[in-house]
Amino acid sequence: GVIYENGLFKQHFVMVHPNTSGRVKKILPAGKYVIETDVIEIEEGGKVTGVQMFQRWPVREARPVVEKLQGCTALLTCERVIDALFPVTQGGTAAVP
Repeated sequence: GVIYENGLFKQHFVMVHPNTSGRVKKILPAGKYVIETDVIEIEEGGKVTGVQMFQRWPVREARPVVEKLQGCTALLTCERVIDALFPVTQGGTAAVP
């Protein structure tokens, strides 16, 4: 779902954890809510799971993917120093000091 947040951030996306599945049982109507409020309730097999406007994701838990794709093209920033000292494949991740 999409929620209006403020003038700076027009859209706030409400996301469901990847391991959650089932039917949407309840959606709260438009109004002012705090981020801890369950805005959506999902039911699966008699168990109801609430979805808030924020997500808690452990730092060391990787995002679920089927397979990691090999990079085939280089990410070029057109900054010679960065491209030479810190080569990164397109779609890859890196941290430049």
